[in-house]
Amino acid sequence: MATVADVARKAGVSVSTAARVISGHGYAAEKTRRHVLEAAKDLGYVPNQIARSLRTRRTQMIGLLIGDLENLFYSAIARNVESVTGDAGYHLVLCNSDDDPEVEREYLKLLEGIHVDALILTPTSKNRRNLARLLETEMVIVQMDRRVDDLAADAILVDNESGAASAVSHLIEAGHSRIGIVTGELAVPTAQLRLAGYERALREHGIPLRKELVKTGSFHRDHAIEDAVDLIRARPAPTAVFAANNILAEASLIALKQEGLSVPRDVSLVAFDDMPWMSMVVPAITTVRQPVADMARGAAELALRRLRDGRDGAPSTIVFRTHLVQRDSVGRPP
Repeated sequence: MATVADVARKAGVSVSTAARVISGHGYAAEKTRRHVLEAAKDLGYVPNQIARSLRTRRTQMIGLLIGDLENLFYSAIARNVESVTGDAGYHLVLCNSDDDPEVEREYLKLLEGIHVDALILTPTSKNRRNLARLLETEMVIVQMDRRVDDLAADAILVDNESGAASAVSHLIEAGHSRIGIVTGELAVPTAQLRLAGYERALREHGIPLRKELVKTGSFHRDHAIEDAVDLIRARPAPTAVFAANNILAEASLIALKQEGLSVPRDVSLVAFDDMPWMSMVVPAITTVRQPVADMARGAAELALRRLRDGRDGAPSTIVFRTHLVQRDSVGRPP
């Protein structure tokens, strides 16, 4: 394995000059810099990140702990966070918790063990003590999409409750009163807030809440279709369904087809999360759009700013608005 000394010898410069060029710290003439970088490339030189982190007390790594990599919403988060952090010279360590608190806990231990400089995560809300302890180690933490109660860390959120309320109100304005919801496990903050928005819209329009029209299961594919079928088979049956994320929207479409029902003739459908496929299917799906790219880039920029300027000052919370995109999946009740 090539060393800095090997690079210096090939480039015809001192070891200290080669080290300055490779590290990016200190002055070197442009011609010298070019010779050193060419020599490093020819020799296949790989910087010793462990040695560098011991000197700088930085690993140049940022952890990203998300809820469900199979979900396109989280894939978009990962893509945008990586774009921002990569441009700043950081490597991204991607972890998928599957919204399982125990898996999340193990990844928190791993990320602490490899000394990531910052952590961006979509928390399950079950590991507040672990996250609080990481904050005490001076790790920068930015919560995204969800926030853990009483955790003194920055947060980038969306107004889930208002977004859900706008979706359900749209169904009510179309004439529906038997509106079902399929949402995730209520231990997940987004599931709680979207259910709260559903209940708020019913309450504001004087429609009683029917427990048989509320299905709280999982935001994952494992049980989503089964939950959607249970909702559709409720008696009295819903004339409209609010699917509280994009995977539950997929599951609802599959369940409706299995039951021989069509959208919107038999059952209207509104979803949360505007994924590209929702405008491609027939009928196109009415959905609540959240600015996922702006949220993800904002979370990454906030983490980088904390790393640059320090953690002084109270934690900040930025809340993005949602937008109801009206398409063809909502009609009058049958």
